Amino acid sequence: MPHMVISYSKALAEKIDIQQLTQAIWDSADKTGLFTPQAIKVRAFPVEHYVTANTDQPFVHVDAKLFEGRTVEQKQSMLSGYFDVIANLVADDVSISVEAIELAKSNYLKR
Repeated sequence: MPHMVISYSKALAEKIDIQQLTQAIWDSADKTGLFTPQAIKVRAFPVEHYVTANTDQPFVHVDAKLFEGRTVEQKQSMLSGYFDVIANLVADDVSISVEAIELAKSNYLKR
């Protein structure tokens, strides 16, 4: 933990390098100093079907799943870092959102 799950509109992959985006989010998580490098996981999934008020607008959304225990300031700084990384890689018309999801360790199992 943490796990950063990137959802992006499928057509966006024709305009940006998704592996570069994935690596940039990993680098940003590492720079926070909140996690060991071995713990950071980043995955990206294209979304083909979605409905919004403006269905043509491309988007990137990051769910940052992490164990509870970080301060509000630490989470806000982490999310701001992810937001800035994405904003530097995508065009201005791309919708960007980031969200921290705190998990209790008792609700997570790993092999």
